Amino acid sequence: MRTKLVSLTTAVIAVALLTGCSAGGSGSGSDATTAAESTPTATQTKAEACKLFTTEVTDATKGMQSQLTELQSDPQAAMAKLDEFDATLKESADKVTNTEVKPKTDAFAGAFSDFVGMTKELAASKDPSALSSSGFTEGLQKLETTGKEFQQVCQS
Repeated sequence: MRTKLVSLTTAVIAVALLTGCSAGGSGSGSDATTAAESTPTATQTKAEACKLFTTEVTDATKGMQSQLTELQSDPQAAMAKLDEFDATLKESADKVTNTEVKPKTDAFAGAFSDFVGMTKELAASKDPSALSSSGFTEGLQKLETTGKEFQQVCQS
């Protein structure tokens, strides 16, 4: 049960993150990220906010993806990595100050946090049918929806 759950979770997270965080806005590359990070109280443009969040999440995702095979065989390490990634998402969302982008980054980070909590509950469950629960499916859908909403606001 645990290995199957970890495999499913890591695959779903990779898809959700790629869907939700492939948008970069129309910022000017690393200059937009640097400006957004160095002056968090300054007015942050939509492009800067999108670039900042996308860059930080992408960097964190790369670390997770490089360990995907190892994480599938070590459920404890996978859960620790999910917690680490959850904290990174929250920290990244907190750095976004643009009023149009902020609700989307907060929603995505919140959906991911909920998903991690649900994953932990399922991993602790001895009931294999728990994977087919509507709550798990709804959590995945919420994660996908909030990722798409972030992408849409950054592309508009």
